[in-house]
Order: sequence, then C-alpha cells, then structure tokens
Amino acid sequence: MELIKKILLKVASKKIIVFLYLLYKYYRGSKSIVKTAIFSAKAIFKFYAPSTKIPREEQIQKLFQKVKIKINEEENFVYSLDEYKTLVTEKIEINNTTIDNGKVINTSIKDLKQEIDQLEESEFKRSQQITICAIEELIDKEIKAIKKSKRNDKEKLVTYFENMKTQKATTFEEAMQRILFYNQLLWQTNHTLLGLGRLDKILNELYEQDKSEGIIDKEKAKEQIKSFMRILHEKYWLKSSVLMGDTGQIIILGGQQPNGKYFSNDLTSCFIEAIKELKLPDPKVLLRVSNKMPRELMELALKCIKTGIGCPLLSNDEVIIPTLMKAGYQEEDAYNYVTSACWEPLILGKSVAPNNIDSLVWIEPLNHMLDTENLEEIKNTEQLLEKYKSYLQKYIKDFVTNINQIQWEKAPLLSLFVDGTKETLKDVAEGGAIYHDCGLTTVSLSNTVNAICNIQKLVFEEKKYTLSELNQMRKENFEGNQKVVEELKKQPIRFGVDDTSVIELTNTITGYANEVLEKEKNIWGGKIKIGYSAPTYIIKSQNCPASLDGRKNGEPFGTHISTDKASTAYTELIQFASKLEYDGHRFNGNVIDFMITPSFIEEHFDKMVDFLMLSISLGFFQMQMNVTSSEILIKAKANPKEYQDLIVRVWGFSAYFNDLPENYQNLLIERALRNEGKSYEYSKV
Repeated sequence: MELIKKILLKVASKKIIVFLYLLYKYYRGSKSIVKTAIFSAKAIFKFYAPSTKIPREEQIQKLFQKVKIKINEEENFVYSLDEYKTLVTEKIEINNTTIDNGKVINTSIKDLKQEIDQLEESEFKRSQQITICAIEELIDKEIKAIKKSKRNDKEKLVTYFENMKTQKATTFEEAMQRILFYNQLLWQTNHTLLGLGRLDKILNELYEQDKSEGIIDKEKAKEQIKSFMRILHEKYWLKSSVLMGDTGQIIILGGQQPNGKYFSNDLTSCFIEAIKELKLPDPKVLLRVSNKMPRELMELALKCIKTGIGCPLLSNDEVIIPTLMKAGYQEEDAYNYVTSACWEPLILGKSVAPNNIDSLVWIEPLNHMLDTENLEEIKNTEQLLEKYKSYLQKYIKDFVTNINQIQWEKAPLLSLFVDGTKETLKDVAEGGAIYHDCGLTTVSLSNTVNAICNIQKLVFEEKKYTLSELNQMRKENFEGNQKVVEELKKQPIRFGVDDTSVIELTNTITGYANEVLEKEKNIWGGKIKIGYSAPTYIIKSQNCPASLDGRKNGEPFGTHISTDKASTAYTELIQFASKLEYDGHRFNGNVIDFMITPSFIEEHFDKMVDFLMLSISLGFFQMQMNVTSSEILIKAKANPKEYQDLIVRVWGFSAYFNDLPENYQNLLIERALRNEGKSYEYSKV
C-alpha cells in the first residue's frame, strides 16, 4: 500500500490521490455504492490536503484550522475525527506506535509551553512551539462547537477542554476525554495503527479518587469505558490499514511489577468485561500475564476469549521483561513495556520504534540457494544449513540496507510526548527518543523448518529422492506429483512438535539472523529487532514460488507460531514455543496462534485455565486464540448475511469475518478443519 501511494504521488495531484485513497477506504468500510457516492459528493466540496512543501508543524497548523468539529450527542465523550481532512507526504509516517497517555492526562498546554520555552533556540523548538499553538487553537474550536451543541452536559465538557490548556485532568472521565482528544489529533495527522497504552494503570489514581468521593463506582466506570470503546470503534473503516479492523488500537492491561507483585485493579476487569459485553472487534485488549496474577483474572480473560472476539491476547511478563532487560533496556522501562500496535514490545514514553517496517521471508533465501547451488555437492543437512546460512545472511544484510534508505516524515506531535526529544533537540523521526530501535516481523519460519526437515528425512536419511529431483518438482510447482506434496506435508517431525531436533533447527536458523543483526544498526544507531509473528503470511506468500514443505506457488505461509500438523495437542505447541530462543534481537513479537472451538473451552473451562496458568511457567512469549469452528466459518462464508456479527482473529487484531478477503476466509476455514482433525483442503469440502 505504501509503495502504491508513493508511485501515485509522483504522477498525480496530492489532493486527488488522498481523495481516492479515502474513497477506497470508505467503500471498503461501507460495502455500499450508494453510501460511497454520498461520501464522494460531500468530499468534492469538503476535501482538504495541505501542501507538502511547507514544514510539518505548519501543515498541522493549517490542517487543524480546516478541521470541522462534529459533536456526538449520544456518547459520554467528544471525538471529532474529520474524515475529509488529512495530511499527505512523500516520506513515510511513523506509525504502529503508542504514546504515553499518562503524560497526556497529567500535562497541560501551559506545562508543555513552559518546557519548550526553556529549550535552546533551534528548529526543534520552533517546531514544537507551532505545534502546541495549533493544538491550543483546535481546543478553542472544540469549546465553541460544544457550546453550540444540544448536549445537556456541555458545561462539564467545556471545563474538560478548558482544563487541557491550564491543568492536568482532575477526574476519571476527564482523563478519558483527554486521551480521546490527543488520540484524535494523532489519527488526524496520519499517525496510524495507534495504541492506547496501560489504561488500567494510568487511570487508576483518578478512578480511586472519584470512587472515594462518591462520584463513580465500578459499574459506572465500566459504562464510561464502553462509551470510550464505542467511540474508538466508530470510524474503524477509516483507521484500518491493509485489512478492515487492522487499526492498531490496543489497550494494555495488568503486568508484573519490579517489587515482585502483579498489578491489576478494578479497571483491569472493567476493560475486559466492557469489551466482552460490547462484542466489538476493535479496540482490542492485551493482558500482560505472569505467575503472580490472580487466577480469577485469567478466568475472566478466558471467558472473554470464549466469546470469539479474539482478545485479550496474552503477553508473558515472565519471558518478555527479562528479555528486554537482557537486550539493554533499563529495568523500570522493561517493567513498563507496552506493545506497538499488535504485539511488538515497545518502551512506553521513551520510544516510538517503527516495529513493523516490513517482513523478512525465511523461505526466500532457501529457495534461492536451491536454485543457485550445485545440489549434487550437498551431502548432508549440515552442508545444507551452511549454504542456507550464507544466503540468509546476505538476504538480511540487503534487507537492512533497504530499510535504512527509508525517509521518515517528522512527527512534532509524537515528539511532544516522548522523552529524549527535548534533551537532544531532535524530532523522534531524527532519532530524538531515548530508545530509537526499530523492528521487522518475519514469515515462513515454519515452512523453512519443515522444508529442511523434509530434505533431511527424504533425501539424506531415506534417500528416496535426490535433492535435485525434489527441487525440480518444486520448481515445476509439483505438477503431476500430488502424492509428493502429501508426503512433504505429512511428515511427523515438523515445526510445532516438541522434538529436540526441530527445536534446535529452529533456533539455529533464527540464530543465523541474530548473528547478522548483532552487527547491524538502523539509521538512528539503534537495534533492528525481529519477531516470529507477522501479518504478511498471505501477502508475502502470493508471489513466492513453491517450497519443500509441500506448499505450492502462492499458497499461504504458516500463521505465526502454529503447526500445520492435524490435531496437534495445545500442550505440545506450548512446549515447543517455550523452548524457542527469543534473546538477542529476536523479541519483536512472538505469538502462539491457536484455533479452538467454543465447545472445547466450555466443556473444559477449569482445565483450560489450569493449562494457561501452567503455560506461563513453561515460558511462552505471547498467545492468542481464534475461538470458532469450521462448521460456523463454512456457514458464514456461504450465508454472510446470517453471520454479519461473526468476529475472527486475523493477525494481531480481530475483524468481522465478512470484511475479510476470500483468501483469508479460506485459510481460517482450512486451519479450523485441520485443528478438528478433518480434511484441511477446503476446496475438497
């Protein structure tokens, strides 16, 4: 999508391109030609995109002057994201990040001005001053619009917005309104895939204060949270990235503390209960889990997961925090981690790391090696791995060179709330944050491991085929060799199986990548991280030739950390994942992905809770579950109108099944069939 936008920007008017881009998003969200036509007619008169020739902070100022304020009279809060106004640039925006909303609710415009006024004269200081003034002007516009509205609570809302200029938030409700306002500004300025941070932690002090004063109780707080979530979900068609629902709006809950205790409170359960009752795919929730967490909180999480909405995703502090500290992050920062948008660990308030820049494809250098080398000279797996290592290392070095060519657009709004920028007098896009690492995701690790396992078994051990014969069949997309495809797919020793040789092979391959990345830096001098989970297991596979795991041309890669072996026990996959190595640079999101039926959870609920609690100790990194059945998915595809509210887990987000492209629907059906021990070829169903 970014590449297409860059090409179009070279050949057409900026305003036309942004208009077409928004038009595409609107149609994808409405699925209605009539609604899209109405949107288009309005856009002709209202659409605006500022010039890219002026500095970013001035673009923001002009944009905010043009933004139209709409006051929703049905929800608790005001949220005025104007779909007709956006920024456009030839450079790449920093997105897939989370700002420190704790600083948002405890810092006023007055405070920010004082901080900036004390800085040395510089381009950065000027940029920040203009940005702050633009925000203040927009606050005044919001206040005028609220006063003109028919809301019964307009005086209270005016106070909330006036306070933004002069003091920190004073109530729980006011704090959530302030978070929504700044969230709106960041989306308006094209910072997409925007997370929300540790809301149960940063809102707790005001919640407890209001509760002690009789202003609020847990039930009222939950109702306000529901309103907060409904507002964030309202324009998910506009916020969605590659697929509908892919908004990055993740709320982080719970977490291990440096004192050894587990943090959770009323708000932790309120947020989980709220999303469970709303049954919305977005925003999504991530629960940080540990050995010290209360069992009842895991029970609540599983009840939420059982609804099929795909969250909370579980993130294991027992593994992640020590990994972050070993990677060089300060202890207090590691304990306060959030995730970028889906699952990539991020240091809150001290980093805006672009953690999903692109995806490495493990199978590409293996296929390249098989097509290039004299295969008759490769006599065993050790020699095969040495050849693959050299190709993989070159592939990664070239990849790093390419991502270091990216030109990042300045981000003065983000820079307001990130530590380090004021000390360095640098925008976050110039490396001004305390931590300026970046991250890559990866796909096809399971396909690569399975391919090498197949070569070892069928070529070097059983000598059933020569490597040249097997590779020739692969190059011909296995035409006329369907029995060989089945043989490759059904080997018992493969990725996801708790087998020492497979685990060692997987760690060896990722270790090769880690060796390269230990010596590489990004353009800001920071780390380049990788993870074993990625949203591109279909996108990246579409132009990838067949591979020796039995995958044919263009077929999807394996999904995250999962297995294609039918009916693999959940305990076995956990054992496998817990023995993978995540240290060095290998901690940029590593998600076990289960398919599980609602009836299985219902019938084994207590045992499932036991399993999850035990799994934390075993040492998985992160985990998510797709709770559905092949029967439901097949019916939903055949009769979409009857299943309009069916939600499924896709990448690190959930979405309505009907909103997904057919290839994603088919993959979910095939995975569900495989999980249930049925034929996994959907085309044969």
